[in-house]
Amino acid sequence: MTSHPNKAKPLVWVVDTAYTGELHARIGLAERLGYGYQLIPLPEAPSRTYGRHLQQRYRYETQGNTATPLLIISGTGEETTAAIADLRPLFAGQLVTIYLASILPDEHHPRLAEYDLIASPQLAGDNIVTLVGVPHQLSQDNLRHARQQHAAYFDTLPRPLIALLVGGNTRYCDGFTEDHAQRLATRVAAISKTLGGSLIITNSRRTPAPALNALLAGLDGIPYQAFDWQHLADNFYHALLAHADLFVVTGDSLSMCSEAAFTGKPLLVDLSNTATECYHRQIVGGLITYGAAKLLGDTFEPWHYTPPDPTGAVVSVIQQRFLEDLAG
Repeated sequence: MTSHPNKAKPLVWVVDTAYTGELHARIGLAERLGYGYQLIPLPEAPSRTYGRHLQQRYRYETQGNTATPLLIISGTGEETTAAIADLRPLFAGQLVTIYLASILPDEHHPRLAEYDLIASPQLAGDNIVTLVGVPHQLSQDNLRHARQQHAAYFDTLPRPLIALLVGGNTRYCDGFTEDHAQRLATRVAAISKTLGGSLIITNSRRTPAPALNALLAGLDGIPYQAFDWQHLADNFYHALLAHADLFVVTGDSLSMCSEAAFTGKPLLVDLSNTATECYHRQIVGGLITYGAAKLLGDTFEPWHYTPPDPTGAVVSVIQQRFLEDLAG
């Protein structure tokens, strides 16, 4: 599919997922496209049943206008590659399948090549957008809104404001231990003592409680404020991204690293071999090569770079290749 003479507004469907970072990436892309979006369920039913259900939904939502472009955004997380690829014959040439990849294994699904567009920091090719970092839900608009929403708190803090964004263990790496957290605390404490200012810490759902306790204990004598992800005020995390002057991020979270880099502020990444997967090190290595990040050490020297925008890069390619005639 390359053009739509009727200029019908496309439908944008986002395949649901239990993986928070993957879902935020898909929704972030859909929001940036600007056509609205709807969540569709994971293809748990047999492919034929799932396809018929979506075909009926498409006809209902387009009021029978089968020339309406349909974009389906899926990606890494649950294995849905074949089920989404199976939908193509059901939509009369109007379907565009988009696959957002955070981490891909060395052996790719054999049907991945059937997708119209693959966005990945690991791959390159004709139907691939090679990214710096991974797509996310952050935009300049929600950064501005969050900055204003929480300005009364952040504007009172001494500068510079250091944001420590803590991930944790992943499906294939459980090295975020108490010992690792203590070593991380030592490096963060050294930087905080040198710079002064404020240290704000937030964790994630993957942060082991014993490791977080060890991290905070290792910061004894360093003034900090810690916020648990389960109790964050609305938009507080985005406000922290907007107000911070320097980020320290654990390399197990590609989303947090990519969001921090999107702000254009210095990003120091804890990329320990024992607490990250080889794929994390490869993808964060792309941010380092680009100039958006540096490895965390005991010292810090500021630098400047043009913020990478992986979500915007995918939007641009979709508009140019598939929806160019809808731009007006």
